[in-house]
Amino acid sequence: MSYCKHCKVEILDETDTCPLCKNILTDEEGVFHGSVNYPDVTKRKKLISRALSIITFLVVSISIISVYINYTTSQQIWWSLIVVGSLLYVLWILSLSAREAGYLHRIFVTVLGAVLLVALIDWVTGFHRWSINFVLPGAMLLVDVIFIVLMIVNHKNWQGYMLFQLLMILVAFIPLGFIHYHVVTHPLVSEIAILSAIIVFLGTLILGGTTARTEMKRRFHI
Repeated sequence: MSYCKHCKVEILDETDTCPLCKNILTDEEGVFHGSVNYPDVTKRKKLISRALSIITFLVVSISIISVYINYTTSQQIWWSLIVVGSLLYVLWILSLSAREAGYLHRIFVTVLGAVLLVALIDWVTGFHRWSINFVLPGAMLLVDVIFIVLMIVNHKNWQGYMLFQLLMILVAFIPLGFIHYHVVTHPLVSEIAILSAIIVFLGTLILGGTTARTEMKRRFHI
C-alpha cells in the first residue's frame, strides 16, 4: 500500500504516482493520521474483465454444443441459432454494462439487440413477418415514449435529446423501405411509428423555440 502526502490518501492500486495530483508516492505506512483510501479501480476492472472472459468462454462453448446437437439430431428447424443469438445478446448487454456507457447509448443498444434477436427467432421459425410488422415499429414507439419521459424528467437539459430524435427519424427509413418493397404485410403500426418519430422531433423543435434551434445549429454548425 502506498501513500500520497499531498492528497492524504492511501493508494490501493499498483502505481508509483498519485492518480489525483501525480506526486510521487511513499511506502511509509502510517505516514500521516486519518488518511483516506483511494479505490482500487484497476483491480475492479481486472475482475470485470476476467468475469467477461469466463462468460464469453461459456457462451462460445454452449453455442458450439447447441449447433452440434442441432446438426446431429434434426436439421428441420435450426433452434440452435435462437440459443446462440440469445446468448450473444446477453453477452452484448453485459459487455455494455462493463464499459459503463451512457444510458441513452444503452437504451439504443439494448432495444436494437432485442429487435435483432426477435427477427432471428421469426426467421428461424418460418419468417411469418411478425417481427417486422409489429416488433420493430413497436420498439420505435417505445423509444419515442422513453425520450418524452426523459425530457420531462430531465427538463433542464431536454435539448440534449434532439440528436437522438433525429437518429430515430433515420431509423424510420428501415420500416419505410420495408413498406415500399412490400416486405411488411401489416403497415399500419410501421406508419404510426414513422409519423411518431417525425412528430416528436418537430414538436421538440417548434415548442423548444430558440433553445431548440440553437441546439441544432450547435450540433450541425449551421
